[in-house]
Amino acid sequence: DIRSRRRGCDSVETGGRLRYLGTQSDFHTHCHDLPPQMGGCYGSAPEARLVDARLGGIACETSAPAPPDAAAFAASRVAQFKDDIVSVNGETDDAAALDEALRATLTNMLEGTAIAPPPGTAAALRYVRDRVNVPRDMPLWSARALCKALEETAALDSTASPRSAIPVADRRDQDPKPFQRRDRAERVTA
Repeated sequence: DIRSRRRGCDSVETGGRLRYLGTQSDFHTHCHDLPPQMGGCYGSAPEARLVDARLGGIACETSAPAPPDAAAFAASRVAQFKDDIVSVNGETDDAAALDEALRATLTNMLEGTAIAPPPGTAAALRYVRDRVNVPRDMPLWSARALCKALEETAALDSTASPRSAIPVADRRDQDPKPFQRRDRAERVTA
C-alpha cells in the first residue's frame, strides 16, 4: 500500500507536527472538491462508497490518533455556525426541525445516545454531512466524528438522500462567505 512506500507520512503525522495535522484533509474533500478544478477524478465503486460514507476505514487516510476533544471541537463548530448551516441547507424549509435534528446529532455524538431527529430531516442531515470540508470547517478527526453522528442520526429517521447531489462541475454549494462573516464578527466582538 501507499503508506509502506511513504514512511515519511507516518513520521509527520505521529511526530507531533501539529501544523501539518491542522492542514490535513480527508479523502471526501479531495474527491469532491478536486474534480471541478481538475476536470475529473475517477475511482472504483468500492472505494467511492467508503469515501462517501465518511466513516473512515481507509488505511492510508491518516495514521495520526484521534485527539480526545475531536467530537467536542466538532460540536463547537456546529454550535458556532448553526444558523448558517440551517440557512444554506436546501433540503428542508423547516428551519426549526433542522435545528432540532442538529441538536439531536450533537447530543448523540457527545453522549452516545440515539435520539431520533424530527421526521423528514434525514436528507437535510445527509446534506450537511456531504458538505463538511476538511480542514476548512474542522480537523479530520472532528469531521469524521460529526459525519458519523450525522449519518447515524439521519438513519434513525429514514434512508432519504439529499435531492441536491454534490456538484461535479463546480462547488458553489461550498460558498464560505456566510460563515466567514459570522466568524469575523464573533472574533471582533470577543
